[in-house]
Amino acid sequence: MSQLLGAPETGAAPFDAANVKPASAPVVTNMSAEGFTVLWGVSGPATGWVEYGETPEMGKRSVGERGLMPYDSYVIKARIEGLKPGTKYYYRVHTRGVNFVNAYKILPAEPILSEVGAVTTLNPKGATADFIVWNDTHEVKAVLTRLAELTRAQSADFLLWNGDQTNYMLDEREMVEQFLNPAGQTYARDLPLMYVRGNHDVRGVAARSLPRFTDTPDDLYYYSFRQGPLAALVMDTGEDKPDDHPVYGGLNDFSGFRKQQQAWLEQEIQKPHIKSAPYKVLFCHIPMCWKRPEEKGAYCVEGHDLWHDLLVKAGVQLVISGHTHDATWMPAEGKRPYGQLIGGGPKLEGATIIRGKADAKELRVQMTDLTGKELALVQIKPHKRG
Repeated sequence: MSQLLGAPETGAAPFDAANVKPASAPVVTNMSAEGFTVLWGVSGPATGWVEYGETPEMGKRSVGERGLMPYDSYVIKARIEGLKPGTKYYYRVHTRGVNFVNAYKILPAEPILSEVGAVTTLNPKGATADFIVWNDTHEVKAVLTRLAELTRAQSADFLLWNGDQTNYMLDEREMVEQFLNPAGQTYARDLPLMYVRGNHDVRGVAARSLPRFTDTPDDLYYYSFRQGPLAALVMDTGEDKPDDHPVYGGLNDFSGFRKQQQAWLEQEIQKPHIKSAPYKVLFCHIPMCWKRPEEKGAYCVEGHDLWHDLLVKAGVQLVISGHTHDATWMPAEGKRPYGQLIGGGPKLEGATIIRGKADAKELRVQMTDLTGKELALVQIKPHKRG
């Protein structure tokens, strides 16, 4: 436990909390109409909080959880609730190194303040929805740098990272770079991140630490949200091989997890924010179908079998995925009334960025490579109200 909390080891040099610094820019994630979460990396044991408000003067402060302020050696996480829909909020984070000598001797340093950022809460009643999708970045610095450049050049309501941020996770210290400071890029300070777990993001001895470095509703990797005319479903397709494959050592139960999501999906699609949406999109890392059906690892066979009928019942028009590293557009056909869009990656020449915009007239989704060449353009008309 002492290693996790960052307490100095026996015989170590005296620890100075003033040497603890932020190790990443803030990452705003798990955005809703009423709140958002801020995460940021730290270089050693620290606490922290978020100052926020509707004006640059801010004036409010995030609170602890169950009476305790955050304390961690690698990442600080703070949740802000009670906000207004579709409202711009200014914020900055305070990082305070802590020398936790013992239960009765705690020596905090002076706080370090970040730059002021600004984000806008989701607005389910808004007229438009604008989003950007990354996928299959696999820690490739050139791809991450270019994606960040392209994303900063365009306004959007949210960025959705559609799985495989990592290759695997071996050490919590490395997860700050993998999830909060990828290639040293400030990527979600002023643009909320919606997280989707990919099959590589469940690999490695540290994979069970993922909830510390991400944030989703109830720390689940399946959820939904509404922005303007767009209802988004996020689901976790799990691994790309059967649970009993030898490489998993008997540690996986994604079959059970997909069944759990089936039960959730059946209830979720009945909720008003989904049923009333003109556009309904599923975001999941592994596709629901593939152009060569015999390649079972290229699409989520069990997920398709369990979820397909419910997606059709819900009126989902589009599924956006990654995983295959082969940018592909498969229009709706026959018994599959939803289109399947698949982003590329992870090499610079094969990587893609997906941009979507929904308004009263249409949902327009464009996939380009990182030079700007269009690879697919999807145009969907809204559901007619019954």
